[in-house]
Amino acid sequence: MNKPPVSVLLLGLAALACARQGPGLDGVAAILFKNVQTKLTVADMNAIAAKTGFVLSGDKDRPFASDKDSRDYPFAAVVLPTDMNKDGREEVFISFGNTFTSGLAGSSIALFIKDAEGAYADQLGFPGVVPDALEPIGEGYPDLLIGGPGFEYPVWSWDGKAYVFSRTVKDADYGRLKKRSVEEISKAYRLSLSP
Repeated sequence: MNKPPVSVLLLGLAALACARQGPGLDGVAAILFKNVQTKLTVADMNAIAAKTGFVLSGDKDRPFASDKDSRDYPFAAVVLPTDMNKDGREEVFISFGNTFTSGLAGSSIALFIKDAEGAYADQLGFPGVVPDALEPIGEGYPDLLIGGPGFEYPVWSWDGKAYVFSRTVKDADYGRLKKRSVEEISKAYRLSLSP
């Protein structure tokens, strides 16, 4: 009996993942948003997945690669939906990568926010770990403190249209800041979506 080629098996797995997530999700979106509780539409999930530039790596545990030529350096991704400014529209953090994609930080962070035209745009997209939101949280977009290697943490602030670098915080001052992990904020948000 002839065995199907690996490419056919991978396409079958992608189709199965897509069918589980729902009709209309492309292969990357189906895996990226698998088991993620969100209010995003299928079109929004597909658009965000496309804007990441991820391709499927063929690795079960690390299903993504940064492009078709880097499949030897697969990585996983974690999707963290939130509603930081309480406007009813989700913001989506994605933590992804490895040392190939992100250098010494070992991961990168992307943040997708809907722009004035209603399309999701990546506000961060650089090496770093899942950020902390600095207090106050829930009054517009909070400042984001993004860790990585080194003794200072960059802080990004919302200028009304985009997140921009605003200052750094020294390692010695980090513990004194009032902050909350975006992972915690996302967990609370996802629990609020439960019926």
